[in-house]
Amino acid sequence: MDSNLNLSLGLMEYSPEYSPDYRDDMLESPEREKLLSHEKEHKVISETSLHSCVTGPIEISNSFDFDSVGEIPDRIAPRYELPEMKHKAELLRKRVMDCRHRKDLLHLLLSYPMKPEADQPDFLLLSKNFTSINQVCERLDKIVELSMTPSTYLHERLESVAKDVDDFEYCLDKYSFHMNLYHASLRLLSTSGLKEALASVCKAEERRRWIIDSAVRQIACCIKGGKLSAIGISCYAGIANAGILTKALEDLPEIKSMFGAIIRATVLPCHNVREVQTSIAQEIHRLVGTDLSLPFKRYKFLLFLHSSNEKIDLRDFKIPEDGFVVLTAPGSNVYQTMPVDLEIKMEDHLLPWKLFWVNVQYFDSFREIALQLIEACHGHLLAIVLLARALKSVTDLVVWNLALEELTSSSELPSPMEDTSENVMVRVLKFVWEHKSTVIRHCIRNCASVMTKGGKHSMSSLVSSWIRNDLIETEEEGEHVLRDLMDSFLLEEVGYNYTRMRGETRDILFKHFIPHLYPLHVWKEGLGLSEAPEVAEWDAKVIKLNNNELSELPERPNCAVLVKLFLQNNNDLMEIPQLFFDCMPKLQFLDLSYTSIKSLPPYISRLVSLQEFLLRGCELLMELPPEIGELSNLQVFDLEGTEIINLPCEIGKLTKLECLKVSFYGYGNSFGKSKRIKKRIPMGFLTRLESLKELSIDVDPDDKEWLADVADFILELQELRGLVTLKLYLPETVLLEAIKYVPNCKITAGLHKQRVISCLPHAVQEEFEKQKNYLKYANGKYVPTEIQNTLKRTGAFFLDRHWTVKKLSEFGTENMIDLKFCLLVECNELQTIIDGREPCEDGEHYCDSGVVERPVLESLEYLGVYRMMNLRSIWQGPIQKGVLAKLKSLALHICPNLTTIFTTSLLANLMNLEELTIEDCPKINSLVTRQSSSFESSLFLPRLKKILLLDLPELGSIASGLFIAPMLEKIIIYDCPMLVTLSPTEFSSSNLKMIKGEIEWWEALTWPESKWSSERKDLMASVFVELKRDASLMDQLADNGISP
Repeated sequence: MDSNLNLSLGLMEYSPEYSPDYRDDMLESPEREKLLSHEKEHKVISETSLHSCVTGPIEISNSFDFDSVGEIPDRIAPRYELPEMKHKAELLRKRVMDCRHRKDLLHLLLSYPMKPEADQPDFLLLSKNFTSINQVCERLDKIVELSMTPSTYLHERLESVAKDVDDFEYCLDKYSFHMNLYHASLRLLSTSGLKEALASVCKAEERRRWIIDSAVRQIACCIKGGKLSAIGISCYAGIANAGILTKALEDLPEIKSMFGAIIRATVLPCHNVREVQTSIAQEIHRLVGTDLSLPFKRYKFLLFLHSSNEKIDLRDFKIPEDGFVVLTAPGSNVYQTMPVDLEIKMEDHLLPWKLFWVNVQYFDSFREIALQLIEACHGHLLAIVLLARALKSVTDLVVWNLALEELTSSSELPSPMEDTSENVMVRVLKFVWEHKSTVIRHCIRNCASVMTKGGKHSMSSLVSSWIRNDLIETEEEGEHVLRDLMDSFLLEEVGYNYTRMRGETRDILFKHFIPHLYPLHVWKEGLGLSEAPEVAEWDAKVIKLNNNELSELPERPNCAVLVKLFLQNNNDLMEIPQLFFDCMPKLQFLDLSYTSIKSLPPYISRLVSLQEFLLRGCELLMELPPEIGELSNLQVFDLEGTEIINLPCEIGKLTKLECLKVSFYGYGNSFGKSKRIKKRIPMGFLTRLESLKELSIDVDPDDKEWLADVADFILELQELRGLVTLKLYLPETVLLEAIKYVPNCKITAGLHKQRVISCLPHAVQEEFEKQKNYLKYANGKYVPTEIQNTLKRTGAFFLDRHWTVKKLSEFGTENMIDLKFCLLVECNELQTIIDGREPCEDGEHYCDSGVVERPVLESLEYLGVYRMMNLRSIWQGPIQKGVLAKLKSLALHICPNLTTIFTTSLLANLMNLEELTIEDCPKINSLVTRQSSSFESSLFLPRLKKILLLDLPELGSIASGLFIAPMLEKIIIYDCPMLVTLSPTEFSSSNLKMIKGEIEWWEALTWPESKWSSERKDLMASVFVELKRDASLMDQLADNGISP
């Protein structure tokens, strides 16, 4: 039922009905002077107060009701406080107006499908308090008007109002973060171009339909909520028609069913308010067919009240308890017309358009798609902002169409949707998510994990967390990710250096996207995999698939963020797909070592970020494609152990190359000859590698053509001013002069021949090659000057199969001052290591005494001797203090004529010796040859920890009864049948942990009681470990971590 009333209301001036006690004439009463004497007792109201903890609806105290005060109190505030009181009342009124505005904004936002940041119970409590704001406004108006009467009661009432305002603000502050984003968009000025932009996007009719539908939804929600009784709607010309709005609301079935009468009234400035109220009551009774004498409030009615003029004053209009008023009025503030519970501004329902326009900033070329995108968001404001940010600065129509397709597609989403709003958020975030790199996705997951709902987090700590979890490399990269996330509105800046993620966004990400995120680091090495992971898993930052059994790789994996790829030790991998490297723009490290690949695809050129490329041990790889020259950022290129025939001239384009290691083992075979390659290293190639710091070239020792090749390019090495490390094989020692300016040289000189079987253990060979610089001289017949000069600059020397040298000192002890590592292998004419009796050259003169004045081999730490058929002693002649003083490890293997190892004089210098190995020296009967009895009480080898005595058939004593090795931990004795007794002076160590030998030998030992106590014998027995004769000696030693 409805009725249209055109009632003329007289425009009334606002005149509150004060109590007679508060009239101005009371200010002149004789009692006032008496009351002024109490001025010192009066209080000054503070400008601010702490927010109270609101646990229930805000109660407006009746004790301060202006209409109920009957008498004037006996106190009057001093006159000088009046301006201050009025000022504070005005400030409070501004705060109340702000609360009104924020309350209206919050109602507006929550009428759209979104989730508030605060808890739902907080909002319900806040809704109950909304109606109290009008009462507070009325009280403040009276206080301001009565402030000319300086009553102390006004102070107390002002304090009460301040507390109420604090409570309102406390409730609303919980929603500040939720409101701030949208508040700025609503306050856009007309000069911002918004109206023009909206007009260009959609027609006026479309805008009106959108606005009316949104406003009707909000009003209906308020009516059904039951908390409010009056809503004001402010309308602007050109935005929407009030009549259309109210008609649409009236036609809603749920609204019709709620009210017994629906009335329309237009208020004109003609009659008074009482007449209007009476006319409305009569109309209600007429519509429901009841007597006018019945109580008015029994009839639930909806009144559409239209004010045709901004100056009409309806603040005294009384609303019955069962009535609901919808006031429509022109202008910007319906509160001036009537104290409604909520103001709805029709233009505010352009908010979705404003948000999209503000955040996308440009869509002039995509007007129709923009309209469809906004409609597809179904009014979800947060989704609109996220979508607009994702399309910001995007000028590609294809991307806009993809966004529209995502929002309107009927395809299934990751999981069933609970409601439309969640559906929209999932679709929008899916579009955003799919346009983020894998690294950023993992950073998003990290943010969502560390940020609790509604909590903020330090930006710097976020970046640190990303670096710590190996998501990014540098702080600069972290700043770029932060900026990307804030530009995308996935994170929002809150205060200096702090950010937070909206709870709704976080919940959707956790529910629908983060669980399906593949790891950023794929670590599947050594699992025996025969098939590569599925293509989706390749979208990672680091992939480790080494040490498996892969034989095939995906054709074209999308590896947009891949930085490191480990594929080494997949022996069955023989071919790289042509397009395999096509989508790896950020790959910096690639390891294909020890695979069976025969070639590299041309698309290797797409690895524009590659810095380190390892192809070690790829024995079937013989050629490099010319596209290798496109790897402009390559710094390390390792081709050691390959069968490369030659280097293509395009490698000269790798100007950032710092390390090049290459092996030319395929040059001399039939394939290499068929290619008719004249030069393995193109002329002028090395001089173009200006950044080169390390160069290693390995060749087949039997390659007869290498001498000519190396002679051609060796002079180019002098042009490489930055070269620090050089590993090179020089067939002739004369070539050493060309490389004397390189700080760290690893040079093999002489006619080096490859052996089928070597007496040198592989572990020792590796240890030698680990040295910072070394010189290996093989198959020499003389002592070339070039070798001596190079020896001065080297820290490790390997003398292999020299045919004439009888003493190591023939190379000049003055040239071995800095020598730390020395290997002597198969030098059959060598009889002693050092002869201290021969004169040595010291600068430009000879030592007068014929004895070396400076300690010989004073820096040497390791000395290894292997298969020396004529070696008789380590040292001959006088020994000065400091000789071999730094020696830590001494190994003597297969020396059939060796008779003397240590003299007591030499033994006294070995203060740092830690390991001693003697093997297969059949003429040794004792490690120490005693020269006199003057050393009997001395303690030798104070740091010796490990002794290995193997295959010494004549060994009858370890140290001839001298006190040695007080720190000994392990001793291994094998096949020493003449060693039938042990001396306590040789086993005095309290650190002894193991004695290892054959059980037959151990049981045959004699233990003289005069030398061995039972306790000491028991201790020796407790650490004995058997060596079995029928098992491999080397294997048994290796099981205990011992290498001879």
